[in-house]
Amino acid sequence: MAAPTSRTTLYWASAAAALALIGPALLRGEGLLPTAALWRVPPWNAVLPPRPGAGLLADQLLYLAPWRQFMRDGFLAGDLPLWNPFVLAGVPFAACVQAAPFHPLNLGLLWLPAVPFSLLSAFLKLLCAGVFTGLHLRRLGASERGSILGAVAFSLGGFMVAWLGHPHSTTACLLPALFWALGRLSDRPGPREAALLALFTGLALLGGHPPTMLHVLGAAAAYGLFLSAGRLRFLGLAALAAALGAGLAAPALLPYLEYIGLSSTAAASGSLARWGLRLSPWLPLHLLMPLASGSPARGSEILAGLFGLGPESNFIERAAWTGLIPLVFAALAVARRRPDGEVLFHAGLALFGLLAALGAPPLPWLWKSLPGFSAVNPTRLLLVWTFGVAVLAGLGADVDPAEIPPGARRVLRWSFWTPSVLALASYWLLTWRALGELRQAEFEFALAVMVLFLAECVSAQRMLDPRRRAWAPWLAGLFCLLPALDANPSAPASTFYPETPGIAALRDAAGEGRVLGLGRALEPDLGMPFGLRDARGRDFTSLRRYEELVTGRSGDFDFYSGAAEMPPNPALLSVGAVAATQRSAGAAPKGWAKVHEGDLLVFRSPAPARRALFVSASRTGSPAEALAAVRAPGFEPSRLVWLDDGDAPAFKPAKGSARIAADGADSVTVEVESDGPGWLLLLDAWYPGWEAAVDGKPARVRRADYAFRAVEVPAGRSVVRFVYRPRPLRAGLLLALLAALALLAAAFL
Repeated sequence: MAAPTSRTTLYWASAAAALALIGPALLRGEGLLPTAALWRVPPWNAVLPPRPGAGLLADQLLYLAPWRQFMRDGFLAGDLPLWNPFVLAGVPFAACVQAAPFHPLNLGLLWLPAVPFSLLSAFLKLLCAGVFTGLHLRRLGASERGSILGAVAFSLGGFMVAWLGHPHSTTACLLPALFWALGRLSDRPGPREAALLALFTGLALLGGHPPTMLHVLGAAAAYGLFLSAGRLRFLGLAALAAALGAGLAAPALLPYLEYIGLSSTAAASGSLARWGLRLSPWLPLHLLMPLASGSPARGSEILAGLFGLGPESNFIERAAWTGLIPLVFAALAVARRRPDGEVLFHAGLALFGLLAALGAPPLPWLWKSLPGFSAVNPTRLLLVWTFGVAVLAGLGADVDPAEIPPGARRVLRWSFWTPSVLALASYWLLTWRALGELRQAEFEFALAVMVLFLAECVSAQRMLDPRRRAWAPWLAGLFCLLPALDANPSAPASTFYPETPGIAALRDAAGEGRVLGLGRALEPDLGMPFGLRDARGRDFTSLRRYEELVTGRSGDFDFYSGAAEMPPNPALLSVGAVAATQRSAGAAPKGWAKVHEGDLLVFRSPAPARRALFVSASRTGSPAEALAAVRAPGFEPSRLVWLDDGDAPAFKPAKGSARIAADGADSVTVEVESDGPGWLLLLDAWYPGWEAAVDGKPARVRRADYAFRAVEVPAGRSVVRFVYRPRPLRAGLLLALLAALALLAAAFL
């Protein structure tokens, strides 16, 4: 093998590749924010100009960015919230794995506004992916050229770039780091190397996307078994490192496991049958021509119809390019006379990822049978395809054509030109057939895609000449960068959740209560940046009892992503204001006053919504009886409390009032006055970890009206304080501390 690469050159090359991607947005003073998703949804469709890219990267703006904004707002106010009161009736923020609240990247950059955060976090993720891919190749003996080629191919490859604004990439960028750490541990089995592997394992588990965690850790486990060759010391140290890594991530894992147990996630994931998902047979063409069906920066997949894709289909699901030059060098690595075990392993890894994405039998049956993997989208195993190809490309960058048997050379020549010509011809025919339907801009874009592909074909063919290979990393980077720039649209900070008159009207109308959007009026999580408590919410996990309270059943993955109609009892959900559009106005509640019209239609409840109520009457029963009672027409939470967690004292009829005196994320203080004992009913979600004190004395928090909280209060004036102190988090922090101490001891003793 060739001489190892210089680390300094690798670091600079990886940084240059990352900077080349974010540089144009940085120079424009913009962030990698796909805010085009906002102008399509009310109320911003009335105030923002149309921008390309609507719908293709929408999850970042509709679901993910509001959670980070919530965390940042709490941090700037001097607190790190553990509970999120702004969606549904409240959810455990510490257990919200998609928000990745404990990942060092999110914590370390928490003080940054959205625009600089998007740029710096993207740079660091790309840098991590590139540097550790290069270090992994360096350990395998790749030359400087090969290590840089592999680093650029993976960091600017389709998976990393397309998922750059999602938590997927936060974990995916650590895949090469895990391989590198496993290799070091295999070479020198010892405590320091095990500590390094544990650190990367913990970071991967904190990344924020459980399916990608499974894919990354599964690939790393396969590589560990490949390296072990029956060596018990190596296997033992690797297993210990995995356990310590899980300990480092325990503050996120333990609360998440508790949350999953109280949610409807298992049923919802099972109903989606994700194990059977597969990508279109057109995927191989997209590997060669990444922008064949359009891009987020160009608009809503302007050519998608040519491939039978919907106008809002997910661009990033089929983004797995590495460029034609890395593919050529990857083929050289495999075609040499005696490819070593590392080449064969990475080739198998890449092929496995591609077959999984295409749903090749019997893989769907395998996913269905494996616990955990049955609820995971297998098409995202394109991650291991891009990584495997990048590593093979680095290993093949120094292969001399003389090392390849003549027969293999002929096969390589045909395997290069045949798919290239077929791809180009197929794309031209598809475009020609739709010529009458395409606008001029669309046709010009398709023509540019073909010209770029031709240039890449010629460049890749020239790279087979050993005298020209010095240019391989830079040309490969260029041909990866061009589609990457189109895959991540940028936008100025002024388009990031601007407040509108309708949002202000909603806030005024809701009071201490919640808001509800009908149809697509103010998507569920988008009230969070404005301090609006929404009866809906999209947490990708939802409390089962709250879902059953609203719909009478559980297991809907899209539960309360939107509301087609009013819930059966708005008062029970403490809904004080409703947002609607002209299209959804017919579902607006009768008798509610219209207080705003324009960017949104806003309706106010006839009576102020109350989250805190004094109730003297109570009944006990089973959970099923409580659910049926509170969902019955005419049920009034202000007159009767249903308790389903044990017996309760019977109080004489009494009158009283309750007022929220202080309202924070992790604590709520309520002042109660009554002429007799009774119950303080707080219409916020019941969840383990909420503790209460009445006039400073601990009190039991009861599960009331199937999904909410109640505390017994005496006659007279009393102050009730609720505080969220989750035990799994405390246990997780203790485990993380012990794991960190063990790693420090391993590193320094």
